[in-house]
Amino acid sequence: MKKRKKKGKRKKADFWPFTLFSAMERQKSKLAKNNNMSDDVRTSGVGSIPLDLIPEILKDLPVKTLAWFLCVSKPWGCIIRNRDFVKFYLIKSSTHPQSLIFAFKSRRHSKHFFFSSSQHQDRDESSLSCVASYHMKCHSQPYTAITPSVHGLICYGPPSKLMVYNPSTRRSIALPIIDAHRLRMYHYLGYDPIGGDYKMLCMSRGMHARRGRGLAHKIQVLTLGNGSSWRMIEDCPPPHSPESPHICIDGVLFYGGYLDTSTRLLRKDHVVMSFDVRSEKFGIIKVPSERATRFTRMTRYNRKLALMFTGYGGFGCGYSGYIELWVLEDAARHEWSNKNFVLPRLASRDTLFQVFCAIDDSGEFVLAPETLRAPTFYVMYYDPNKNSMRRVDIEGIADKKLQFWDDDSDRRTISIFPGHVENLLFL
Repeated sequence: MKKRKKKGKRKKADFWPFTLFSAMERQKSKLAKNNNMSDDVRTSGVGSIPLDLIPEILKDLPVKTLAWFLCVSKPWGCIIRNRDFVKFYLIKSSTHPQSLIFAFKSRRHSKHFFFSSSQHQDRDESSLSCVASYHMKCHSQPYTAITPSVHGLICYGPPSKLMVYNPSTRRSIALPIIDAHRLRMYHYLGYDPIGGDYKMLCMSRGMHARRGRGLAHKIQVLTLGNGSSWRMIEDCPPPHSPESPHICIDGVLFYGGYLDTSTRLLRKDHVVMSFDVRSEKFGIIKVPSERATRFTRMTRYNRKLALMFTGYGGFGCGYSGYIELWVLEDAARHEWSNKNFVLPRLASRDTLFQVFCAIDDSGEFVLAPETLRAPTFYVMYYDPNKNSMRRVDIEGIADKKLQFWDDDSDRRTISIFPGHVENLLFL
């Protein structure tokens, strides 16, 4: 006699497709009522949902759900992968809560690890917590380029194996190899919001004859897409020596450079190079000759480019420091405004912090310990308007069990990039 299997309770997740379809039906009825649609409207053949309404319904769904829909309907898959829908989805996701992207280095194993967590906007709470998501790891030697999150994508890897990664889909694509000839290579990822194109700008920096700073040469660009390849840039920029700090804002890629290549002095003739991603034209923005030439990071502040330099105080009465910002007001006129903030003293006396970036929407700055220590990694949000700090504990990083990660006691915070949004590319 066969034993009858006990009927267990079905998990709540088993019903989510049906619940989702019900929600879509309600959304369809709402949109149809608002648009006074007739009964003879074109339909997709899937659940009698009008074809014109499907993009309106899908645009508010998370990437994981859209990935499931690719298996449900071929017509829906065509809509989700459509170039215009991908662009529209990216614009829509930019209005949703955004994330922070973290890059850490395991010094013992010479590897980089990437995590993400929510970008907390609740400024009324002095202490909060969230859970991070682990994404991937890569080698950190011989040297590895890591670009900021550019509309949902990041670039990483050595010149011989450069990758573009989408944290939303957890998929990467390998870019065509460039023969580096053992020269220093610089890669900058940019996005054209009008055309919806991602472009990678690449250049080599040669060696100077008198041990100065080498000039940029072999400047190439690649448009991400099927069958794309590197091509030489048509608009040659003025002679300059490129540097690593870079950021893309509203279709313009900014990166550091030096015009005087006869010396290795870091503060001499420091400029900002601009590259219009759509027109592929270069420009030079002069930096004020004062302390602004010492900038070490670029960030976005009040929707504008900002050069950031930070200094730190002693440990006698707690940790202290300051932030010096130079905000670009008019690129054509080379006009900058200066803002300085003195950080409140922190209670921790044995922890070194770095100021990594600014949160554009809130005007806050993100600080984090240079070294990861158990049990919990955390970040500090500094609000210059209130001159206050708030701490957010991020679980699932310092205590994460991973190969080459949890057995290393010397793990360093490399970068923190704000404003990460969901993206459908590589789905």
